[in-house]
Amino acid sequence: MAKRETKTDRRLAIAYVLVQAIILLLLIFTNISFGVSILKLAWPGIILEALGVIGVLLSAYSIRTSLTALPLPKEHGQLATSGLYRYVRHPMYTSVLVFALGLAVSSGEPYKYLLFIGLAILFAYKSKYEELYLAKKYAGYRQYANQTPKFIPLPRQKETIK
Repeated sequence: MAKRETKTDRRLAIAYVLVQAIILLLLIFTNISFGVSILKLAWPGIILEALGVIGVLLSAYSIRTSLTALPLPKEHGQLATSGLYRYVRHPMYTSVLVFALGLAVSSGEPYKYLLFIGLAILFAYKSKYEELYLAKKYAGYRQYANQTPKFIPLPRQKETIK
């Protein structure tokens, strides 16, 4: 079992979640027009939003009791490698990104695309942080990580978790 995280680790984990929540709230609840709009595609956006929600639900079901908002594994959690976790290491993040992209596409607002890009960057950092703790806690995580893509279920490029 890995050493328990410090207060600083926990604060950083909470900061990641707060920034994520702010970005998602801005995506969902704001509708600002700056006079410039990208092609608004309502139905494709709605389909992406629905796929994102379904992905979040399936991911949550796969990890059930190990589910936590923080990028720190639960003390008595289990490593998930089935369900959507067979295809990507972070299906919850992928699903949230699909949902966020759907919000941007259906609105056509450039700032929502920028928020989507910001969320993707945040998830890149948050997942790297999270994987440090997953590798410490679960003996098989490095092998799983080396065999499974991070976000997109494409043929693997070699990536090593340190």
